Amino acid sequence: MKSRIIFLVVASLLCLTACSSVRRSRATFHSLNVEAFERIIQKENVLLVDVRTAEEHAKGAIEGTYLNLDVRSSTFFSDYRTLPKDKTIALYCKGGGRSKQVAGVLAGNGYKVVELAVGYDGWVKHHNEQ
Repeated sequence: MKSRIIFLVVASLLCLTACSSVRRSRATFHSLNVEAFERIIQKENVLLVDVRTAEEHAKGAIEGTYLNLDVRSSTFFSDYRTLPKDKTIALYCKGGGRSKQVAGVLAGNGYKVVELAVGYDGWVKHHNEQ
């Protein structure tokens, strides 16, 4: 029950921050398919960030992931501010929902952001089909 309350509070704050930040700055981010995301994360000035939980991250992650930054963590808002603004932040989550929310927050706060539209599950499916 306590974890649900924390999640709801964090999700609410995330939505409020994302909405107000995006309106204020008209910041945008790009949702990319697997092929485009893969090309972007090969560049040196890009940091790959997983916004899933630590448990999800432990089950598998995209090679080269710089940081696991759990959007559901109570420290998310202080943690994301440690990311450098001179790099492009490439985000992914399980299915694309959380990474879109985080992308809005980061873009609204001056970060250059892309996110994997289909999430880690889509990434794995794409690579298993090849």
